[in-house]
Amino acid sequence: MEKKTRKRVIVYCILFVGLIVGITVVLFPYIDRLSDPQSQNAIEALLEKKRVMGLLVVLGIQILQVVIAFIPGEPVEIFSGALYGTVGGLLICLSGCMIASTIIFALSKRYGKPLFYSLFSKEKVQGWKWLQDSRKCSMVTFILFLIPGTPKDMLTYIVGVTDMSVWKFIGISTFARIPSVLSSTIIGSTMRQGEWKVSLIVFLVTGIIGIVGIGFKERVIRFCQSRANKEKRLTAKCESLDFVEAAHGHKVYPLMYCHMEVEGNLDISRLRSAIARSCQYVPEILYTYDFTRGRFIDKGFTVDDTISRASVLLQWDLGKKPQLQIVMNGDENEITIGMSHILTDGEGFLQYLYLLASLYNGQPPSFPLENSRDISPVLRNVHIGRPTEQTWRQRHITVPPLRADSNGKLYFCLRSRIGPKDFSVLYSKSKKQNVTLNDIFITAYARVISRLHKIHTIVIPCPADLRGFSSMSDKLSIANMTGIYRKIVVEIKPQHSFHETLLQVHIEMQLQKSRYRCFVGIRPLDYLFHKIPPPVMAQIIKWAYRLFPVSYTNFGRINHTKLFFEGCKIKSCYTTGAYRLPPDFQLSISTFQNVCTLNCTLIGQNEDSMTGQNILDEVKNEILEWVNMN
Repeated sequence: MEKKTRKRVIVYCILFVGLIVGITVVLFPYIDRLSDPQSQNAIEALLEKKRVMGLLVVLGIQILQVVIAFIPGEPVEIFSGALYGTVGGLLICLSGCMIASTIIFALSKRYGKPLFYSLFSKEKVQGWKWLQDSRKCSMVTFILFLIPGTPKDMLTYIVGVTDMSVWKFIGISTFARIPSVLSSTIIGSTMRQGEWKVSLIVFLVTGIIGIVGIGFKERVIRFCQSRANKEKRLTAKCESLDFVEAAHGHKVYPLMYCHMEVEGNLDISRLRSAIARSCQYVPEILYTYDFTRGRFIDKGFTVDDTISRASVLLQWDLGKKPQLQIVMNGDENEITIGMSHILTDGEGFLQYLYLLASLYNGQPPSFPLENSRDISPVLRNVHIGRPTEQTWRQRHITVPPLRADSNGKLYFCLRSRIGPKDFSVLYSKSKKQNVTLNDIFITAYARVISRLHKIHTIVIPCPADLRGFSSMSDKLSIANMTGIYRKIVVEIKPQHSFHETLLQVHIEMQLQKSRYRCFVGIRPLDYLFHKIPPPVMAQIIKWAYRLFPVSYTNFGRINHTKLFFEGCKIKSCYTTGAYRLPPDFQLSISTFQNVCTLNCTLIGQNEDSMTGQNILDEVKNEILEWVNMN
């Protein structure tokens, strides 16, 4: 049992025992009087005199209790049992529930959501949207009406706007209510007969069952929610490059994160609304991923399942949770948005962030809102050239790991930053030298690796956004469309300056780009993916797409004119990749408002943290030394 649930049950038990003691003290004289034959005769005489009118009054109270949902039902049921006996009270209460349900159904069909919002908060109504759309509404309704502690009378309003017929609902709900109503009328009946010991025992048993029901209410509702749409669960096919990320999930769990520090008030309700609207274009964000079948599956998760105030991102199972998670820390000042790398790559992640911000701000996004996940259009008219001479000569070279293997289980998110002033100079100098920022980062990284390992030939894999090679670059493509320059070979001799290494990296990158080397293997993979069973395909991918212990990725520039939330100021923002198991190490880079963040996310022990931070600082120093060089 979870700690929260255990604490809640303990508190409820204490309150329940206190309530029992209080009620016993207050009502004992009256309960004791019921055992007096004279009192029993007086009650029977009153019922005989007011037979029809009394029955109608009790029936009316029961109807009113169900229609006005916040009135508790148990006192009415106990009262009915006391006046009309176990069976008589049961029949009266169930009749009242049936009449009230018919009234509520008529009101719900006529007035719908406006009626809900006048009786219940909008948040509560939205939280039950999954039931309104459910094909398994009958099964779920029976379970929720049967188990104590669930909001039965509110459910009557909710189910009223589903496709379920009124007679079907009345039959299901009435049958499911019998155990609860029967226990209450037994209490009332035995109290009237003076058998207060029996009443107390039934009351205690019913109370314990009720406490358990209340304590596990959220679990029961989540269970029903997960089963509600099972028959109509939507599935979305997995594309070939999605499957590549999933196949390596045992070694590098496929997640990405955006860390933001926000100043101002972020409206959570507006954020929820924006996420809900984004589902129109990317429904998979609420789906789970089936690692066995290789597809996204709708299990009935809602927007509420994507937002948390607890740090759940490190225990995030994409097979059981949605593909999007947002965590608030420190009164919403720190926001972490996590997204599945099976669903999309770094560029697609940024596109989703821009879409989310645009919907939050009430502005139309700057790109067409039809998401394209198929990589086939990108592969058209691509003619892959032969490997570069340098790559071919050094094809068997590998780089040793940058940190030791270990059994450490600590999580580290490390970073080193290049400030706006230095970055502006860096950007200007890259333009003058006719090189890219990516060339500069790879150069600095390679030189640091060379120094640490005292080796002269470095091989670094470098990801490439395939959208840039096609007309997809201006379209919404929250998908995996990243290829890999599998080996950027850099030869570094002791006498080589940063500038000489940089020119070598630039030439190698230009040659590989012109020969479309980042597309190697993708076309056959995409062709075979739809023809080979997923388990077999996973083994092929693990063999053909091996992961390197030393890697690099550049998320690029996070556009602050697209990523902003009205009423807030984003003070800092950077993106990170998955947490790497030892001994693997990945340098990731992102830029926001001229602040460049060098990052690594590691699983390991404290020594790994020191090693990782040292590498980041060394790469930063390499860059700044070149920037400040005349």
